[in-house]
Amino acid sequence: MKTRTYLFLMAAAILVPVALAFWIGVSMLLDWERESRIHRVQETARATALLVDREIAVKEALLRVIANSEALSEQNYPRVYRLATRLNEGEALSWTTLVDENKQVIFNTLRPFGTPLKGSNLGFVDQVLGDGKPRVTNYFVGSTSQRGVVSVDMPSAPGAGTRHVVSQIFDARYFERVFASSALDPSWLVGVFDAKGIAIARNHGAQAAGKPMHPDMRTAALHAGSGVLRHTTHEGTEVYGVYTRAAVSGWTVVIGVPVADIEAAARTAATYATVALVLLMGMAVLIATFFGNKLSAALQQAGSVANSLARGAIARPRPTKVDEVDALLDGLHFTSEALVRESTARQALQHEREQLLLSEQRARRSAEAQSRAKDNFLAMLGHELRNPLAAISGAMSVLEMPNVKPELAANAREISRRQMRHLTRIVDDLLDVQRILSGKIVLQRAPVDLAEVLRACVEAKRLVDAGNHQWEVALAPSWVDGDRTRLEQIVDNLLHNAIKYTPVGGSIAVRCSVVDGRQVMVEVSDTGVGLAPELLPVIFDVLVQGPTSIDRAQGGLGLGLALVKELSALHGGKVAVHSAGHGKGCTFTVVFPLREAAGAGGPHPVTAQPTLDPA
Repeated sequence: MKTRTYLFLMAAAILVPVALAFWIGVSMLLDWERESRIHRVQETARATALLVDREIAVKEALLRVIANSEALSEQNYPRVYRLATRLNEGEALSWTTLVDENKQVIFNTLRPFGTPLKGSNLGFVDQVLGDGKPRVTNYFVGSTSQRGVVSVDMPSAPGAGTRHVVSQIFDARYFERVFASSALDPSWLVGVFDAKGIAIARNHGAQAAGKPMHPDMRTAALHAGSGVLRHTTHEGTEVYGVYTRAAVSGWTVVIGVPVADIEAAARTAATYATVALVLLMGMAVLIATFFGNKLSAALQQAGSVANSLARGAIARPRPTKVDEVDALLDGLHFTSEALVRESTARQALQHEREQLLLSEQRARRSAEAQSRAKDNFLAMLGHELRNPLAAISGAMSVLEMPNVKPELAANAREISRRQMRHLTRIVDDLLDVQRILSGKIVLQRAPVDLAEVLRACVEAKRLVDAGNHQWEVALAPSWVDGDRTRLEQIVDNLLHNAIKYTPVGGSIAVRCSVVDGRQVMVEVSDTGVGLAPELLPVIFDVLVQGPTSIDRAQGGLGLGLALVKELSALHGGKVAVHSAGHGKGCTFTVVFPLREAAGAGGPHPVTAQPTLDPA
């Protein structure tokens, strides 16, 4: 059987079931699209109801401020009037009234204070004061404004004095702003109705306020708080009416979407799906025909070419009953074995050569780097030893001078002491690095408050710094198991590094905190010279320094950060550095394991507040 015949049979086997399933899918697609559109309208209705409740809640909060104000408890009505006027400033569609328990209207912010006012339908005063709770009214016509309004009534707190009811009155047009802030389609009909089904506001038709809800919609809304009802509006438009009830106000928000809008989208989606299926089926037939012819010719040619690639014993594979494929398999089987063996051997040799070359290159780079590091170290060591020795020699010469002045002799002795400390630090660093690398350092572990270690080291460094930098210190008690001397050595090296590479007037920040309840993190940040990106991966290696030369002013052998790394590792911690680049400062971060019983070795931890200490 020819390959082309197999392709046509396969295409038929695929397309016929797809065509049958398509008609079922189209009806499902219509229903799904309709439900999807209605679901979107329901979400919009709920969002609109939330916006209405938000407006009510905001005004309730303002009324609560007035009802509980000191001025109202003292019956200082002019002051209460001024407070209410400020709360309604810039609002033309909402105002405030105050009525006492004797149903006397004290003021209305629509009128100047002191204007005689007569209210009608004030029976709500007894109800609100009796319930002691705020309430949201239904639609009514205001006696002073003569407009269709709703209100929020808030009782004052019970006490020895006269009680009052503070009311926020809303013009029905006030809630039209909700329609502007919602994602409403211009063709939709949106209305807000009170608990009795009277329209408060609508997006189409300003005269709709005060009119009753459609009877069918009213019946549906009474039986369920939310739902969908297909009906015909007062204007004669057939719509899907989506309704939902606002939780705070108890009002009902109704969105009517024309049926044509919902059905048109579904029909359009079904039409597109039908056209797409027809096009795909036509393309499938054309492609099957085209590739059937091409594949038949290609397989015949491939079989003859493959047979010419190899010569020797023939092991025929099992027939596939496809003439062209059988011929191709015969040829490819013979050639594949020879090609695989040759390719495997060639790849193995190539890989071996590449590995040898890479190994030789790495060894050469490592040897060159070690040689450079040794030369640089010897040069730096000579420089570091020469300077303090020269200073000590000069100081000794001054002391040997006859009749030397006491202050000059004291200065020479101070120089000698300072340079001796510098030499001692160099020798100690060399010995510590040698002991660490040879594994001879043994930590004397004990519970240590790392915040206290940092505080002591910072105070010592600030005395040496003599006000050259600004210091920001934020320390929280953080207990670890460690060797206090070695922890002080870690902190001292980090602070020394920050001072050395930060110009006068710069800032140094020291922070200590507990992270995730399992680790203690120490950060030392500065605004100094920073680090180039190529130095970040090797800055903690032995003999590595920042961008300085042999005659630099900072000095150092490049051992301090190496000591920090190794001593941190001995404590089970790790150190990292970040720098945005040259001239942008550095941040060194050291993380230690938190002592399991944090309070066992010292006082209960108390969070420390950051302090800014200008030096």
